[in-house]
Amino acid sequence: MSTSSQQSISNHSQRRLGEYFQAAGLLNAEQLGEAIEYQCLYGGKLGTSLIELGLIDENQLAKALSQQLKRHYIKPELLMEIPDSVLNLIPEKTALKYQIVPYHKDGNKLYVALNETTHLSSLDELSFQLGYIIIPLAIPEIRLILALNKHYGMLLTPRYKALSGQIKRRMQAARKSKSQPPPKAKQKPEIESTDVSAWPLLGDIPYAVEEQEDSSYFHEEPDREKSAEKLNLNLYQKLANAQDRDDIAKALLAHLKADFPNCGLMMVRKETVTGWLTYVENEKQPFEQIVISLQDHSVFGLVAKSRSHYLGPLDDAPHHHTILDYFSTKLPQDVLVIPFTVQDRIVCILYIQGDLDALNQHLAAYQNIAKKAEMSFKLLILKNKILMS
Repeated sequence: MSTSSQQSISNHSQRRLGEYFQAAGLLNAEQLGEAIEYQCLYGGKLGTSLIELGLIDENQLAKALSQQLKRHYIKPELLMEIPDSVLNLIPEKTALKYQIVPYHKDGNKLYVALNETTHLSSLDELSFQLGYIIIPLAIPEIRLILALNKHYGMLLTPRYKALSGQIKRRMQAARKSKSQPPPKAKQKPEIESTDVSAWPLLGDIPYAVEEQEDSSYFHEEPDREKSAEKLNLNLYQKLANAQDRDDIAKALLAHLKADFPNCGLMMVRKETVTGWLTYVENEKQPFEQIVISLQDHSVFGLVAKSRSHYLGPLDDAPHHHTILDYFSTKLPQDVLVIPFTVQDRIVCILYIQGDLDALNQHLAAYQNIAKKAEMSFKLLILKNKILMS
């Protein structure tokens, strides 16, 4: 299945999800639009954004996914209490590779929670490896991630750590309001299902071999000076055709890394800035685990407050050492930091390390690219709102 086909299926599924909640009277058009905008800016599934904004709860999402995907339903929190005898059926390496958590074994059937976009080819491969018929369950993205973290040690990004706490507080408040104790563990797994005779079984639907990831993101012209205009046009075309926020980030960084390899994009949410994407690998720390408070002194806080770029040296602030350590660099260091503003709020920050004169020479061009990226975000939001309206 091609990348474009996968994106089309994903967009169609999310349209149906939005329509489901609107038809059920749980969302109005304005709320759905807010969730679409949130997803375009911060990533993840639409359902995750709906939960994060407090528009629906986890259980409502799980039931909607069950109807939408024609999968068995379980209460999402039950995925956190799995016996070791069941967890051991799937090795840690396999669970993390496929993002899959076993829930219940029934003879030669294994009920599992997995990503809603997992392809039939992956299910066939898993079924062959494990020796069981794989029965998928309807599980929200956030609960699958939390279960993988608890049972298999998958790292949580700051966003999902915060969302985990948010879900716990809401569940506690709901239980308190109903004056009911937390539900006791069930003797048998609770799996609800409707007539599944019409659902496709494993291997019933033919599938095509997935295409390789578009390597054009990493293409570099041999004579960069002569091809600058061509490279800019190539970048603008990718920004205009971006299907999600990661397409925007990849296009930007692939364009910048030829001149300034130590660069990255940071997401801004509330009063923190966190790592989003960079092509520099650091074995000691994933870029996504970098968290810097905008209330503390740093170049990021300065840019967020002024809503303007910063070009100059970094001072000896603790947060500056955090980012320098990631790129294996030390003071003195000059940087260019540019905020991206969408819908009158800063959504991300571009961070570039390099020689001050070289950065200054590229300043006007990079400010122009930042404006194009902002337009790309706005276009992405509009396209998704059109598709779901």
